[in-house]
Amino acid sequence: MFKKIILAAALAVTASFATWDYFPVLPAGQGSAKGGLYYDWDGDWSQAGLEIGARFSLIEKLELSLQSWGYQFWSEEDCKGCVNGGDGLRDLTIGARFEVAPMITAFLDFHLPIGNDDYSKNGHAPSTDEIALYLGGQFSMEVPNAPGFKFGTEAGIDWGFEHNHYDRGLELHIAGEADYTIQSIGLTPLLGLKFKFKVFEDEWEDGAGKEHGEDNSGHNQIQIWLGAQYAVAPNLSVLAKLIVRSGDPEMGGDASGLYAGVEFFF
Repeated sequence: MFKKIILAAALAVTASFATWDYFPVLPAGQGSAKGGLYYDWDGDWSQAGLEIGARFSLIEKLELSLQSWGYQFWSEEDCKGCVNGGDGLRDLTIGARFEVAPMITAFLDFHLPIGNDDYSKNGHAPSTDEIALYLGGQFSMEVPNAPGFKFGTEAGIDWGFEHNHYDRGLELHIAGEADYTIQSIGLTPLLGLKFKFKVFEDEWEDGAGKEHGEDNSGHNQIQIWLGAQYAVAPNLSVLAKLIVRSGDPEMGGDASGLYAGVEFFF
């Protein structure tokens, strides 16, 4: 049962839990809403779904967001005689970012497991069934000598709370993205990288109250994504990207992914 919970959580994390982006917060009184389709696959397993979110800057330098919610269409192994499964509502992340200083932003994301967490059915449920915090800092800047080029970086701690007698070990995440906007056509190619490292091992408690360790501290995953964003209008953009992952199963594994979405600014 615990192995199934670990696997289900890893598959759910494959398509979730990230700050809105690595760049400065929006000016006060401005916001945006986005929606997109994701598809991930690894061998006989695949998952797909709809992800939506919205953000708004209530006051100068403070941005609040709702992220990663939506509906998962499926998450299952493709095999003869298998029954489709893994569909249902996704978990929700409530986020806050605050500009501490020019180019430096602090963030806090609160992951709420409100999605479908029925592990008894076929497939892999979209919920991690775990309350979690993701907190850290970001640094971003536009390169003065290269108009249109900017980059953003992030370092954070992913801390999951104990649930179902299972305690996921603390993780360190380091990430960055470089964007180059071709102003004449409104096209922005982008390249990103994320490294996840498990600082402490996962632990679980059996029916007799005895604790066990998974001996998986040091496990990790690397994600690389390549994509492009296009400004259809001043307040509307579309985004498509390819994600390649390589890592240990409980960190999200080796799944590749595709994402296509749209963001409306207001």
